[in-house]
Amino acid sequence: MSSPTHHTRSARQPQLTPASLDLWASEIVPHLPVDLEQQARILGAFQRRRALKCATDLLRALLASVLIATSLQHLGAWALLAGVADISAPAWHKRLIGSIAFLEWLLQELLSPQMPLMRIFPHHQGNILLVDATRLRQVGGCGDDWRLHTAYNFTAGRLAQVKLTDQSGGEHLGYYRLQAGDIVVADNGYGYRRSVATVRKHQAHVLIRVRPSTFPFEQEGGQVLDVVAQLRKRGPSVREWAGWCSDPEGERYRVRLIAAKLPAAEAAAARRRARQNAVDHGRKVQQSTLLVAGWVLLITTLPKERWQASDLLRLYRVRWQIELVFKRLKSLLGLAQLRARTLEGVQASVLAVLVAWALQQDQAALVRQQLKQLGQAHERLPSTWSLIVVSVDVLRQQVRGGWGAARLQSCLAQLERFVSSRPHPLREHQETSMRAWLERLPRPNLVLEHAV
Repeated sequence: MSSPTHHTRSARQPQLTPASLDLWASEIVPHLPVDLEQQARILGAFQRRRALKCATDLLRALLASVLIATSLQHLGAWALLAGVADISAPAWHKRLIGSIAFLEWLLQELLSPQMPLMRIFPHHQGNILLVDATRLRQVGGCGDDWRLHTAYNFTAGRLAQVKLTDQSGGEHLGYYRLQAGDIVVADNGYGYRRSVATVRKHQAHVLIRVRPSTFPFEQEGGQVLDVVAQLRKRGPSVREWAGWCSDPEGERYRVRLIAAKLPAAEAAAARRRARQNAVDHGRKVQQSTLLVAGWVLLITTLPKERWQASDLLRLYRVRWQIELVFKRLKSLLGLAQLRARTLEGVQASVLAVLVAWALQQDQAALVRQQLKQLGQAHERLPSTWSLIVVSVDVLRQQVRGGWGAARLQSCLAQLERFVSSRPHPLREHQETSMRAWLERLPRPNLVLEHAV
């Protein structure tokens, strides 16, 4: 007699009605890679079936761990009620940790679709990649425990590439795969000559904000331009110089330096930040620092024939869109506070969140196109924030499934281990002890006096 291939306790559970599984099975599974089951086995995420029937059920649980569950106990209870699996919280933890390589593969597949992208700007040949990193906090951490390095394809309106490192992972463009014709837009965290060298070696272009102290701008003869002295001179609010920059290997690249004076209010705010930064680091602020704070300094390799200084200043302001992506990831998908405490736990959680984001962004892009067509008649534009809020809610419903009180009652025996706990040997359970104490108190006859 052959042995069963699944947990014997799950066979006694009442099965869910097909309607409760329709959203996941009909709306998510058909859009997953066709070789998902095979890759889950190859990458060690789904080597033995036991309680789980298939790799798509495992993926559903991985998404539920970041979209729905507040703890591993909650994940176990949800999986039981949803009919996914009846396994313990420690077993779910092992499943999550063992799925890191699988999630990395799936994320790459979802971020690199085989079909052509629905481009927001069809006339633009290359991709406009907004590059930045955000800090992630874990429980008991300092707030800069992990860093998520991200490239957002603004041309297509979708996340393109991600890389997770610890706090020692600095910002540089070596994390990303660049193609010829791409335009990389980044802030002064990437404002070094090596960024220009990295991009030009891939025949791409760069637009980055720089500081004079960290980016020597060479003139035609090789001498370094005194940018601070140039800014002190009277002149137009927008200025431009053509020159060169050299990488550590001695290779020279032709670049342009754009300087734009900030409005008075913005310049004052920038100087306040510069003074506060000096106080925080225990040093005296320099007058040159205050002067430069009132300007935006940009380095670019884009040709002047097609990109005027005003165009580049406008393009750089688009960089704010990646900050909004970080805000949405943290506020809508819980990336602001990581519950995991170990490297493996953090990796699994962040990857699951990014897979969830990749799944919803395709749906959001499709709805955006449909709303854009509907809104043309009413002169209305779709709100990206509201659209993503709705798309994430739809994804949560697709993952969550549905059940009622009858299902809850039928699973009480299996559900007990997820919602009950053993008494602590050193600390009493206050609610239980207080209820027992109140039950032991004498109950005098209470006579209610009615007003005459």
